[in-house]
Amino acid sequence: MSLLVADPFVGRHCESTTLVNLLRQRDIDLSESLVFGIAGGLSFIYWRTKQMPTPFLGGRIKPDALTGNLATALKLRLSVHETSSAKRAREQLLADLDEGTVVGLKLDRYFLDYSTDDFRFAAHYVACVGRDDERFALVETQPLGLQWATDESLATARNSRGPMSSRNRAFTLGRPKGDLPDLAAAARNGIRMSADNLLDPPISNFGVKGMHKVAALMTEWLDDLESPAENLPEIATIMQDAGTGGGLFRTMWAEFLNETAGLTGVGEFRELSAAYQQVSEKWTEVAALVHEAGKSSQQQCLESAAKIVHEAADEEERLMRRLRDLAA
Repeated sequence: MSLLVADPFVGRHCESTTLVNLLRQRDIDLSESLVFGIAGGLSFIYWRTKQMPTPFLGGRIKPDALTGNLATALKLRLSVHETSSAKRAREQLLADLDEGTVVGLKLDRYFLDYSTDDFRFAAHYVACVGRDDERFALVETQPLGLQWATDESLATARNSRGPMSSRNRAFTLGRPKGDLPDLAAAARNGIRMSADNLLDPPISNFGVKGMHKVAALMTEWLDDLESPAENLPEIATIMQDAGTGGGLFRTMWAEFLNETAGLTGVGEFRELSAAYQQVSEKWTEVAALVHEAGKSSQQQCLESAAKIVHEAADEEERLMRRLRDLAA
């Protein structure tokens, strides 16, 4: 067995965990929360189509954008490879690994031989940190950590199709030509990006508007969803446990703001960090109520959850307006 990284970083969210591992190989040691924040990772999306049995509630920007934003912010050399050929994708991966380069991969973990997932999600990320004759070493989030996937299952997972999928996407990061940009300035820019996403969304399903929209709709879920006993716990899991770091990514954002206070020397960022931690706890409470509604079919659970979502939306709007001003 050959590993490029003896002790890989195991984080909470898949794309940011992958980025931390790619950065560390280039001797750039940033926390996962700082990576998430500098990339302007915080957002909100509510999405549902007629083909979707379960509505989707997301707390971050769209897949791949975290990587692109981070590379732009830190002037990193981002190299992205996509191909419809599984053979060429494998050859490129082997070439990068043989050169000693850690590679980020986008895939559907459902197809990996070690996976126990019972759902499809084609926008999952791992860092590939080594291989042996028939297997590849992949860094997952907590609690999985370092896993070994067979060549065949990895090829299937990378070449899967579905919402948010890519064509065997792989990417690497290189150091900037000069010094890293000022991290305090990068953090301020990340705050402005997330504030703009939440306060000025392109459509009413996104941002603060999307929060109020889902609060108005969720009280109908027991009657509206085909299988509330299955759908509601799935929604709750996506909000709290499926790589969000807790509280729909708001815990990671609060940690980022605390780090920003240290980088900038502006103490108010620490106060806003504490306030966002309270917002995170509201989203955690919402997830618990939605889960309970699925198990007990109690309408009051959804009524209570909707009330808290409205409160969280109002608070996030207030906090983000202050953050945008402070980061200007």
